Amino acid sequence: MKKKIILKRFLHRDKSRLFFELPPDCYDSFIPVIRSINGNSYSKTHKCWYADDDEMTIKQILRAFRDIADIDISSLAHKPENEQLAASTKKVIISGDGPGLVSTFNKNEKQDAEPEIIPDLESAERLVSRPGFDPVEFRINETDNQLAIRFTGHYDKEWINEIRTFGRFYWDKTRKEFLLPWSIMTGDSLSDYFSSRGVEVKTVKPVPSEILKSSRKEIGDEIRVRQLNEKALEGLDLMKRHLDEIRYSNRTKESYLALLEFFFRYFNIKDPLSITSMEISHFMHDFIITNGYSASYQNQMISAIKTFYKISGKGHINPRIFERPKRSRALPKVFSKDEVKRILNATRNNKHKLLLWLIYSCGLRRSEVTNIRLTDLDRERGILHIKEGKGRVDRIVPVSAKVWEKIDEYMESYGPAKYLFEGQTGGKYSSESVYRVFKTALHNAGIKKDVGVHSLRHSYATHLHETGLDIRYIQELLGHKSTRTTEIYTHVSRLNLISVRSPIEDLDVK
Repeated sequence: MKKKIILKRFLHRDKSRLFFELPPDCYDSFIPVIRSINGNSYSKTHKCWYADDDEMTIKQILRAFRDIADIDISSLAHKPENEQLAASTKKVIISGDGPGLVSTFNKNEKQDAEPEIIPDLESAERLVSRPGFDPVEFRINETDNQLAIRFTGHYDKEWINEIRTFGRFYWDKTRKEFLLPWSIMTGDSLSDYFSSRGVEVKTVKPVPSEILKSSRKEIGDEIRVRQLNEKALEGLDLMKRHLDEIRYSNRTKESYLALLEFFFRYFNIKDPLSITSMEISHFMHDFIITNGYSASYQNQMISAIKTFYKISGKGHINPRIFERPKRSRALPKVFSKDEVKRILNATRNNKHKLLLWLIYSCGLRRSEVTNIRLTDLDRERGILHIKEGKGRVDRIVPVSAKVWEKIDEYMESYGPAKYLFEGQTGGKYSSESVYRVFKTALHNAGIKKDVGVHSLRHSYATHLHETGLDIRYIQELLGHKSTRTTEIYTHVSRLNLISVRSPIEDLDVK
C-alpha cells in the first residue's frame, strides 16, 4: 500500500507556497523527488519542505509521485492563509495504481463506503483549483502599435515590477490596463514570464463594433455595384495573365484579383493608368483607415496595387513610393505537450487521428497534409517529401517510427489510391475537413482556445526548440525561406535532418 503525502497551502515570505506533509518512515526516500520540483526549498520555520504554488508545479508534483505515493490535495481548494488551512469537507486521494483513479469521499462518511470514482490523473488535475491567480489578457493595438496588459482578477504585485523592467508604461485608469510599446521581444518575454508561473495568458483580438461593421458593409456594397470600364477590365485581364505566368497559388490569385477589382470600382469610370499617387493615398485613408480595416488587409491591398502598376509599365504611379503600415505581431498560439497529447488522443477515427499526428509530428500546414501523395512517403529513408509547399518550395521532413505505425494501421483500413487522405468521392481531402477534424478534437479534449490548425505546427517548432534543437534546423524543417520570417537563413544539410527525433516520440499517445 502506498504512503500518503498531504499538500497544504501556506503564506510564506509573502508568497503562497505548497508544503509537503510527509510520512516519517518515507522522509529520506521522498526528499530526492521533492528536490526535482519547481521552486523547492526547506523552511526552518515550519520545519518542512515546500515548492512554488502554481498550476504547473501542482501537475509536476502529481506526476512525480504518481507511482510511489497517494497525494491528498483537499487543502488546495482554499486560498492560502497565515496559519494552517482547515481541512475541507471533501477529501481527494490520487492513486497511482493501474491507470490512476481518483476517489472522493466526505469527511464525515465512513471510509468503507463506496467512493465516487473520477477517471484518470487529468481529471484529478482539474479538481485542483488555480493557485489564486486569474488569467492575464494581452491586447495588441494595431493603430498605435501598443501592447495592453490587463489583470483579470487576483494577481501578484511582482508582475507590475516585471512590466516596469520593459521601460516606460502608462496605467489606463478607465480600462484598468497597462500600456507599453509593442515589440516581438516584449510580447514574447512577458508571455513567457506569466506562463512560467502557471498563469494563463489570453490574447484578445480587437473586434469591430456593430456600428463600424454596418458602416463597412454599407460603403462596401455601394462600391461593389459600380460599373467597371473597359480599361479596368483590361487591367484585370493583364493582372490575371501575369499571376498565371508566375504561377501564384489559386488562393493568392483570387485574393489579388478581388482586391484590385474593388480598387478599380472605387475609382469607378477612371482609367486605372490615370489614377495618381495622391488619389491612392486618399483611398488608403478615406476607405481603409477610416473604416478601421487591419494593417494586414492594407498590406494585401498595397501588394495587389503595386503588382498591377509594376507590370503595366505606365501611368502616374511609381510602385517604389508605397509605404506599408507597421504590422502588429500576434503572440504565437502554442499548446503545451500535455494539451497536444489530449488533442491527439481525442479521436478514435484512424483517419482523423493520423491527420493530426502528421500535422504535429512533421510541422505541416493544412494544405501540405492534404497534398501528400502515396509516392511522397519514403519508408526506407524514414522521410516525407513535401512538394511545392508555401512559395512552391520542396522540403523533406523526418517521420517518427511511432507515426509510421499509425500510417500502416490507416493504410490497412482505408487503402487510399493516390493521395494519403482522400475524400468520400475520391480526390484529395479538403482543407475545410481538416479544420473540422481539428476543432472537434479540440472540443473533445476540453481545450477552450481560439486557435487554428496552424497552432499544432507552431507547437511542433516550439517543442523542438525547447529540446535544444538549433533554430537553423527548425527553419529548414518548417520550410521557412524568407528573411522576413527567419531574419537570418542558413541552409542546413538535409542529411542531418533525417536524424532529428520528432517530439511526438515523447508523448504517450496510442
